[in-house]
Amino acid sequence: MDNYDGVRERFSENSGPRNQSVNVLDIVQTFLLFFTEDFVNNIVQETNTYAQQFICGRVFPFRSPARQWVPVTLNEMYVVLALFLLMGIVNKPTLNSYFSTKRLLYTPAFPDVISRDRFQLICKFLHFNDNTKKDNYLGPTRLFKIFPVIQHLNEKFQTLFYPGQNICIDESLTLWKGRLAFKMYLPLKASKFGIKTYELCDSKSGYLWSFIVYTGSETQLNSSLIRENTNKTTSVVLHLVEPLLHRGHTLWMDNYYNSPQLAKLLKNHGTDCVGTLRLNRKGVPTTVKNTKLRKGEIIAQHAGPITVLKWQDKKPVSVISTFHNADTQTDIKRNKEIKKPKIIIDYNEMMGGVDLKDQLLQYYNVERKRLHKWYMKLFRRLLNATVVNAMIIYNKNQERLTDHLAFRVNLVEGLLLKFTDQEQAARRVQGRRHSSDNTIPRLRERHFISKIPPSGKKARPQRRCVVCTKNKRRKETVYWCSDCDVGLCIDQCFQDYHTKLNF
Repeated sequence: MDNYDGVRERFSENSGPRNQSVNVLDIVQTFLLFFTEDFVNNIVQETNTYAQQFICGRVFPFRSPARQWVPVTLNEMYVVLALFLLMGIVNKPTLNSYFSTKRLLYTPAFPDVISRDRFQLICKFLHFNDNTKKDNYLGPTRLFKIFPVIQHLNEKFQTLFYPGQNICIDESLTLWKGRLAFKMYLPLKASKFGIKTYELCDSKSGYLWSFIVYTGSETQLNSSLIRENTNKTTSVVLHLVEPLLHRGHTLWMDNYYNSPQLAKLLKNHGTDCVGTLRLNRKGVPTTVKNTKLRKGEIIAQHAGPITVLKWQDKKPVSVISTFHNADTQTDIKRNKEIKKPKIIIDYNEMMGGVDLKDQLLQYYNVERKRLHKWYMKLFRRLLNATVVNAMIIYNKNQERLTDHLAFRVNLVEGLLLKFTDQEQAARRVQGRRHSSDNTIPRLRERHFISKIPPSGKKARPQRRCVVCTKNKRRKETVYWCSDCDVGLCIDQCFQDYHTKLNF
């Protein structure tokens, strides 16, 4: 390594918002850059088409909500998306509990903007691709149901933001435990079972710039650099990073992807490559592979611009880089100074872009509700990732950090104010019963009105209506509720007494 002179590629781009996202200072407008009206209109059209196909030719029970189906509108679809995001903030065990009128569970934001039956119907018929067009479909077969969403968001993620010099590629997992041909098991992930995606993120902000949904052997990887003998992991990297070549980026990856051949290929295309390395990869020097080290010792060897280094910690750690040398640097861990190779310190700092994105998603997990369709869960995951990307663009335009929770609350509030029909919402609030405490017998049990008996010890004291008395009106009545043993007017008083906690 004495004659090694590593040179890092010069980054030639300006990172940050691009195209329509420049100087957008409104939270809702930032989100609508991704979920545009044309895109949501397409979802509306496919949802209405699928609902018509589902209902046609079927005979539903008399009380089935499907009999009341009317085509969904653009505004309703945005309201449903906003409520999906609100479910990530307000965590409840079931869908019905969001619309409950019980005093302890009551959340007026949901029933104020849409009825429970309508919301469930839209979720039932939510669709992204016409089933009748499957024969003419040219994309990945297993992703037919959600391919328009994947294609649209991949395009928007790349055109609205440009990442910084440091980018990283890693895997992410969307939890799914049901039957699925391409379900994966990743023991090191928090979810372990689910739908795997390969993702390229900005190392500093966690912005999701590009992704591939893994579908097994059918995964489509397109790049002009892929050859017949190119292995699968290299093909994944080339597919994701090809639009960013020749611009001076530094790509950080773990040992699942790295190899000396890939590092050389990327360096020839103006892109640096750094990361951990498996010593059984083709091209790893035999000296580095076989030399046994004591704790703290380092061995490194280079071939041209590519360095392979092994450092003995508790276990041997092997890394590869296209511009680092074997220099060490003092790192403080648990109040102890430890000498580490600088390449490892830099790797620990820059590799966490995908993990940062997953961490931001996990705080407000939109897809955690039990769903019976895998593509609906993946759609909610992508919706959640879109919110994180929108927040990163908003923060860049504002040139300051916005609280994550405040951003989501303001986004949901803005979407509901913009797309909710205020007149219908007012009528819904006016006609809905107020929340009640169902532990009180008069609010829980069935009650019947009857005339007060002509005789008996309780007949005379109960002739005064208790509701009128509480409202400081003196009014006598000949009707009562025998179970509650109170006098009540036959009109509104009887209903108020048995439906309202505070009448």
